[in-house]
Amino acid sequence: MASSSAAPIPAAEPGPREVFGENLVTRLCDRQHEKRKAAAMEIQERVRSAGIVDRDHVRKILQCLQKHFLEGQQSNPHSSNQKKGGLIGIASVAMGLGDDIDEFLPQLVRLVLQLFSDEEARVRYYACETFHNIAKVAKGKVLTFFVDIFAGLCKLYADVDTEVRAGVAVLDRLMKDIVERSPELVHAEKIVPVLKDRAKFRNPYVRQLVLAWITLLLNIRESVDIVQYLPEYLEDLFNMLGDQSRDIRHNAETTLDQLLKQLVEAENGLSESRLQIILESAKIVVKCCKSTDASIRMATLIWLNRFIKLQQTKVPVDASQPFPFHERWIELLPLLLEGTLHCFEDKEDGIARMAVENNNSLLEMARHVSSELPVDALIGQLKSSMRPSSRSRGCCVVRTDCLQWMCLLLSRSTDKALRMKMMDNFGNAIFETLKGQDDEVVAAALDVLALIMEGRRDKDEDVRDEEGRDFFDVVANRLLDLFKQQTLEEKGWLVIRHLCGHLDVRRLYTTVARAIQEAAAKNEQSELEFTQQLVQTFSWILFTATETKRLRDELLEPVPISGLFASPVTDEDQERPLFFELLLPWFHNPVSALALCLWAQQYDLATELTARIATLEPTLDLLKQLDQLVHLLESPIFSRVRLQLLEPRKHPALLKCVLGLAMLLPQAGAFNILRQRVQVVQSGLLLEAQSSHSSAPRPTKDSEAEHSAPVTEADLSALLERFDTVTAALSQPGEGAPPR
Repeated sequence: MASSSAAPIPAAEPGPREVFGENLVTRLCDRQHEKRKAAAMEIQERVRSAGIVDRDHVRKILQCLQKHFLEGQQSNPHSSNQKKGGLIGIASVAMGLGDDIDEFLPQLVRLVLQLFSDEEARVRYYACETFHNIAKVAKGKVLTFFVDIFAGLCKLYADVDTEVRAGVAVLDRLMKDIVERSPELVHAEKIVPVLKDRAKFRNPYVRQLVLAWITLLLNIRESVDIVQYLPEYLEDLFNMLGDQSRDIRHNAETTLDQLLKQLVEAENGLSESRLQIILESAKIVVKCCKSTDASIRMATLIWLNRFIKLQQTKVPVDASQPFPFHERWIELLPLLLEGTLHCFEDKEDGIARMAVENNNSLLEMARHVSSELPVDALIGQLKSSMRPSSRSRGCCVVRTDCLQWMCLLLSRSTDKALRMKMMDNFGNAIFETLKGQDDEVVAAALDVLALIMEGRRDKDEDVRDEEGRDFFDVVANRLLDLFKQQTLEEKGWLVIRHLCGHLDVRRLYTTVARAIQEAAAKNEQSELEFTQQLVQTFSWILFTATETKRLRDELLEPVPISGLFASPVTDEDQERPLFFELLLPWFHNPVSALALCLWAQQYDLATELTARIATLEPTLDLLKQLDQLVHLLESPIFSRVRLQLLEPRKHPALLKCVLGLAMLLPQAGAFNILRQRVQVVQSGLLLEAQSSHSSAPRPTKDSEAEHSAPVTEADLSALLERFDTVTAALSQPGEGAPPR
C-alpha cells in the first residue's frame, strides 16, 4: 500500500486526439488542402470561443501543435504533412485570438521562425504563409521581434526555391506596410545592426532586400533616423556599386544619393551630431576611394566633392550646439587628400577629372582657411603619394599636384614646414622628381626648392635646418650632388635657369662657386671633371640667359685685380665683387674663365689665359669649347666687346686675345669668323690713323686703364700661377683625355 506522503503522479499531457479529436487531427494532416483548411477553420473557431475565458485551453492547443506537429521526426514519412498541418493550425490560433494575441505572440513568432530553416521547401513556404497571417493579426506589435523577423526574411530571400522566394516577397511587403503604418514602433538602434550585418551578404536577393528596407526607412525619417548610424553601413553600400547585377548597382546608387542628400541638407542648420556623422563618413568614403571598382571610386569622389563644397559654403551650424566643424574638417585634410590623389592615376578619365576638381577645391579651401594647417601630416601624405606607383599613367600629374601642395604649405606655414626635417621627409622625393622626364613636374619641384632655399622666419634671418645649416646651402649642395648623376647634361639648363628666375641669382652663383672650390680641393679626378663641366654650364647660362642679366651688369663694374688677394671681408653687409667670387672657381674650365675675363674687360688677364690655353692638350672638347666661345663673341650679348675692337689702340690686349684665339683654332668656321673680325679691326686702325693728328701721343697702358681696371705685374703673376695649378690638376692621370 503506498504511503500517504508519496508525491502525486503528474497527469499525462493530453495528446492531439484528446485536444482536437480524432477526426480533426486526421483532416489537419490530410494531403488535400481543402480538408486541412476546414480543420484550420474549426481550430480558429475553438480559439475564438475560448478567448479570454479559457487561456489554458489555448495554451494546450499551442503545446500540442508544437510537440506533435511542428517538432515531428524527420524520419517519419508523414512529418512534412504534419508540419504543414501544424503551421496551418498556428495560423488559425493567431487569427482566432485576434486582438488578444499579445500574450501568445512571442510563442507564435518563435514557433514559425524556426521553420524558416526547415529542409523541406514546402514547409518553408507554409511557414512564410503562416507568419504572414500572424503579422496581419498582430500588426505593429510584431515589430518587437523585427531583428529575428528580418533575419528570417533574409534567409528566405536567399532560398533556392522560387516559390519560397515568392512567398517571402509577399511577407516582406506586408512588413513594410506595417512599418509605414506604425513608424513610431521602429527603433533604429535595433534595426541598423541587422541591416549592416546582412548588407555584407553577396546574395543578390538579400542585397535587394537590404536596399529596399534602407530606402523605406529613409522615407520615414521623421520617425526613424537611420542617417545617424550611416558610418556603420556606408562602406557596405558603396561595395554594392560593384555588384554584377545592374539592378543592384542602380538601387545602391539611388540609395546613396538619397542618403547624401539627407546627410548634408538641414533647414535649420546642421546639428553637432550630424556634423560628427559627416566627419566620420568622410573617413569611410576615403577608404572606398581605393576600391578596385570604377563605379565605387566615382561615387566616393562625388561624396567627397559634396563634403568639400559643404565646408566651402560655410554651412550654418545650429547655434545652440557650437561645434568646431571647420577646424575638425581641416584635421581630415591629409585623409581627404589621400583619397583624392589616389584617383589622380585612374584609367577612367571621368574619375581622374573628378579627382582633379576635388583637389582644386581642397587647395582653394586650404588657401583661405583661417585655421592652422596640419603641416606634419600633410607632408607625410604628400611624401607617400609621390612614391612610384605601378599605375604610372598619372604619375606626373600626382607629383605635380603634390609639389603644388608643398608650395602652399611653405607659403602659409613657412616656419612650421621648415622646422621639421624637411630634407629627410620630403627632400628626397623632390630630388628624385628632378630626374624625371616631364619638364612640368621638374619645374614644380624647382618651385618648391626655391621656396625652401628662400624661406625666412623674418625678413632678415635665413631659415636653417635642425642642425643649424642654412637651407640655401643645403639645397644647393644637394643639387650639385644630383648633377653628378648625369642630370647636369639632361636637365642642368632647365634646373639652373628656373632657380635663377626664383632665387637671388647672385647668391646662387656665389654658393655654387664656393662648392666648386670645395669639390676641387678633394683633388679627385672625377670631382675635377665634374667641376669643369659644371663651370661650363653655369658660364653659358651666365652669358646667355635673361635671368642672369643682373649678374652680367655687375660684372661690368671695373674692379682692381689686387683686391682679389686682399683680406677677407669682415662686414657681413659688404659683399666681395662678383668677379672675385667667380674667377678662381672658373679656372677649372679655362675657356669659361677666358669668357669671364673678356666680359669683365680684364683683357690683360684674358690675353695671358689665351696663351696658357695654347699649352693645354688640344682635345676635341677643348676645340669645341673654343668654337663655342667664338660664336658667343659673335652673339648680340658681346656686341660691346666687338665694338671695342674698333679701338685697338685703346684695347691692344683685347686685340691680342682675339688674334690668339684665331691662332688656336683650326682653319674652319670659327677661324673664318675671327679672320673677318680682324679684317674689320684693320679698317678700324686705318680709320684711327687717318683721324688722328701726327702730334697725338701714342696710347699707353694708362689710357686703356680708363676702360678697365689696372693690373699690376705681381697680381697678374699670382693669378696665372693659380691658373697653372688648376689646369695642371685637370691634366693629371688620364692626361690627354678630353675634359667632360
